[in-house]
Amino acid sequence: MIDEIDPDRKIPTIKIDLANGVESRVNPWEGIGTSKQFLCHMMFVREGIKGMGLFSRHEEAKLKVSELKKQLKKVSKGLKRRDCQRTRGICLREADKACYCDAFNDSVETIKQLKTELAAAKEGCTAAMAIIFSTTSNFFRGDSKTPWDKIVSEQTKRDPWMNLHGVEQYGVCGKTLEA
Repeated sequence: MIDEIDPDRKIPTIKIDLANGVESRVNPWEGIGTSKQFLCHMMFVREGIKGMGLFSRHEEAKLKVSELKKQLKKVSKGLKRRDCQRTRGICLREADKACYCDAFNDSVETIKQLKTELAAAKEGCTAAMAIIFSTTSNFFRGDSKTPWDKIVSEQTKRDPWMNLHGVEQYGVCGKTLEA
């Protein structure tokens, strides 16, 4: 790309491969321009990241965490019900008690497995978000990276923090889409 003010200066671009196989180019932000130009740049970056499929990967990881939490809650609730029946002596026959013990032990094992899967899914969600933040950082060049890193640090580590709608939120949000 050629600079409109200085035709001899070439503006570097970043090549991105979109999820649909199309190649696109985005100019890195060099820290020169108005607030409006910066917001336009961030909209291009957001669209680029969306086109790369990074947001959808994060959403899939988030959905997996949600589904595993539901499964864990359902199995835990069934386990508590079985434990309550056992302690009250509701199972009267020996055959029922043996069947109950097998089901109880299966539930305990399922809970352990679901907790392991949930921890892995949470790590996957965090990793997907980290990729979004690091990719966004790549769209800044030179001295403009320092203010961006400061903004990210302040927004993700501050308590309370302000969301995009100007509403104050409590608790450290970390590197999330909400930040």
